[in-house]
Amino acid sequence: MDDYMQPARAFLDWFRACPGTTFHDDIEIVDLRARGAGRGIVAKRDIPVDTVLFTIPRKTIISATTSELATFIPSIVQGAGEDKEGEDEEGDDEDDDDSSKQDPWTSLILIMIYEFLRGAQSPWKPYFDVLPAVFDTPMFWGDEELKALQASPVVGRVGRAEADEMIRTKVLPVVRAHSAIFFDKAGIAPLDDDALVQLAHRMGSTIMAYSFSLEKDEDEDEEKEKADGEGEDVDMKDGEDEDHEHEHEHEHGPGCDHDHEDDDDDSNAGWVEDKDDQLPLGMVPMADMLNADAECNAHIAHGVDALTATAVRPIRAGDEILNYYGPLSNGELLRRYGYTTEKHAFFDAVDVPWALIQSHLAEQMHLLPAEAAKAADAVDVDEFEDPVMLDRDFDEDEETGQLKAPEGMSVVLTELPQTLRRQARAFAKVALRQQQKRREKALANAPKSKQTGKNGKNDKTHAPKTEKEVVAAGLVGALSARLAEYSTSLQADEELFNSGSVPAGSRLHAALRVRIGEKRLLTEAVVLAKAMLAEAKAEAKAEAKADKAASKTKKNDRRGEDDDQPSGKRQKR
Repeated sequence: MDDYMQPARAFLDWFRACPGTTFHDDIEIVDLRARGAGRGIVAKRDIPVDTVLFTIPRKTIISATTSELATFIPSIVQGAGEDKEGEDEEGDDEDDDDSSKQDPWTSLILIMIYEFLRGAQSPWKPYFDVLPAVFDTPMFWGDEELKALQASPVVGRVGRAEADEMIRTKVLPVVRAHSAIFFDKAGIAPLDDDALVQLAHRMGSTIMAYSFSLEKDEDEDEEKEKADGEGEDVDMKDGEDEDHEHEHEHEHGPGCDHDHEDDDDDSNAGWVEDKDDQLPLGMVPMADMLNADAECNAHIAHGVDALTATAVRPIRAGDEILNYYGPLSNGELLRRYGYTTEKHAFFDAVDVPWALIQSHLAEQMHLLPAEAAKAADAVDVDEFEDPVMLDRDFDEDEETGQLKAPEGMSVVLTELPQTLRRQARAFAKVALRQQQKRREKALANAPKSKQTGKNGKNDKTHAPKTEKEVVAAGLVGALSARLAEYSTSLQADEELFNSGSVPAGSRLHAALRVRIGEKRLLTEAVVLAKAMLAEAKAEAKAEAKADKAASKTKKNDRRGEDDDQPSGKRQKR
């Protein structure tokens, strides 16, 4: 008999035996490999909305407040939050070095390493048995595999080197300084540095995929505010959907994650960058068994003493219970979890660096680098965005967890982002004003003979474009250049993706889905920018025609006035 489900059964028995846990009788953990997924939870009978599916007491969570490691090395918890007095806790001298002052990420990595090395001695051993041992995120891809992502911003966010550096400077020194706690106490031989780094990477990736940011339940004020047991929603993540066939990475089912929309951080260090959220992190058993998708039927909420999974809409018998990843693009989904889904295309996004946009705007105005830099320094825009993000249009029902494209929409992008247009207009306005001042100053200082062109008229050969023309033409150039950074066309990618020749769930399949979503956005953005340029040119042409007509009328009026004046000379008789 296939023993694939045996670890899950042992885990469920362990979970139910933990004080305070609940697991609804109408749900069960099942083998979903036939759907291209791993393990998951399905409804055995119809489940009404608002049904509590399972309950996870906080004391069941792996965290700095539940693992005994914090009692042996108190300083590892300091980085997760300041103590009540705002001062470092007194301890042994060896704990006072910088490597012992941890942030929530490295603190939990150390705790996970400790509990993992304990094996059967750890109270969470059955939980570790259902966590993945191998991850398929781009951090573990080879160079050739990464090339399949082409110009996707995902490539710049892998951060393997940064993760290595953090592990070697913040994790290894603590483990080595407390070898007796990590190894002797567990009855095992110390790991060498390479093996320890690999284990730390595994734990870091596990935390990325499955952890929560935990509210500080010891805060008395928060306890009063949440006396009814209700709290804020927590974004959950999964490891698979029906189209994902990784039987090695996420075969143990989906995971969860802490609040993830902190991607404004420019560190680009893979899972390292997400450590900037300074709330304590924890690993939440049973939440990991829920698969998830962009459309969900359940959510996780924080309570004072427990986390609860609740149905957000009616669930039919046989349906899988799905949690919510959060609004992650397929690129971000791939970076964090190593796979993509069809429905997460609703959240697809691609960045356009402001430097690229600015350079094309400057080109339209024939600005020298110094002139462009001066204009950029003078731009005053609230909440300046760099890079500027393009994302698609969709409607979302937050209460039922459902998504849909707007009625009758045949494209993924209906307008250029307001931020993009606002910043481009602000730069063009400043640059054109500065350019006009320079032109007027040069004209005033030039000899009179140089101030006019042929026939004594002002030289209009290099008349400046209108602000709208500059902005539109600059955006066409920048967006086209960004799209050209990808080495294949959107059409070629779509044909390959739909040909069936690329195995679903493979790394190439995931890379194709990511770059297709990004190219669709850029392609449609170019179309919108070109339409914007055509409109700007039409307006400029109409204005020029109107100005010409007004000038002609004014000239004729002057001639008429001259004809009415008495002649300055009399003809001889």
